[in-house]
Amino acid sequence: MNQLINYDTAEMLVAHGVDVSGMSTADQCKEIFRLLGEELAEDGLTFTDVVNVIAEMEDMRERPIINQAQKDVWTDPATYPCRVILQRGGFKGGARLRLMITAAKGPHEIVNTDKGQTPTGPFSRVAVCGQRVIGSGVRAIIPGTQQRVSSDIRACANQCLTNLDINLQAAGSNIRKAYSMVVYLHNMNDVPTVMNVLYSWGLSESKMQLQFEYVDALNEYHDIEIACNAYL
Repeated sequence: MNQLINYDTAEMLVAHGVDVSGMSTADQCKEIFRLLGEELAEDGLTFTDVVNVIAEMEDMRERPIINQAQKDVWTDPATYPCRVILQRGGFKGGARLRLMITAAKGPHEIVNTDKGQTPTGPFSRVAVCGQRVIGSGVRAIIPGTQQRVSSDIRACANQCLTNLDINLQAAGSNIRKAYSMVVYLHNMNDVPTVMNVLYSWGLSESKMQLQFEYVDALNEYHDIEIACNAYL
């Protein structure tokens, strides 16, 4: 079976006794990726085995820095992992970012499609690991125009699910096969509205692991982003 292994760079810094507080954000990225490379190697893995990155940043305005750091690590766009990027603070080791990484110990395939929204950073849409499909977070962007569908949270949630379904279908799955989903919100008062949209798609917490997370900010300061994993 294809095993998924998780890494948390916040815990990694503590375990190695590394304090990066005196470094620039760019140098912090280099040090964090250096440590991550060592951890992957200990498990017999490389960066090409990474299928998902959840990047938490203290300041979303520094997103170009993490984008460049990822490009320096994954030099071939065909190997870009999936990603969610968000703003949140309070990291260990004096860091201004935290990466939560998932790597696949076994065969896996990165899948992209030209039918969905165009990625706005160095990441792929989905990764197939055995019978599981790992998906990048998506925002309420209309494919083709790359514009946000609306400021209305109901319309935004519906567009997010549409975009997720497009990406999953490219890998031979669909959103109704989702087994886990995380909804990132800037305003937690939007949870009931988003739940109603999920119900309209036939999705509910009784059919999958469903989690709502508050964030200080999302990419381009959108109000909602949704990520999910599904079975083939």
